[in-house]
Amino acid sequence: MKKVSVVLAILAFAVTVIAGQGPEVIDLSKSFNVPKTTKKAVKFPHWFHQTKNECTECHLSADGGKDLKSAKTGKKLTAGVVKGTANKVHKEFCWPCHKAKKVPKGKSCNKCHK
Repeated sequence: MKKVSVVLAILAFAVTVIAGQGPEVIDLSKSFNVPKTTKKAVKFPHWFHQTKNECTECHLSADGGKDLKSAKTGKKLTAGVVKGTANKVHKEFCWPCHKAKKVPKGKSCNKCHK
């Protein structure tokens, strides 16, 4: 029982440290400057993604920050206009990762736009 308590304490500490490395949730409509969305804005659970990924899987810097990395080129993601699904955010950022990580319904609109 003592071992379980120690493991749980370590996990709680690790989650607390990880959660402190960035915002808990990010409103992507604000991040990508989409003033009027056709679907509900994505409330990106940054804290959850931090528990599953290294910062450099999405960001150019190991410290995180606002510069995101294109999954296609590995260079800075330049989002451009974000409307519908024919844009770089979907095609070069979200979907490639969801596909690689085998996220169930990873390209379904309702998966993220809730």
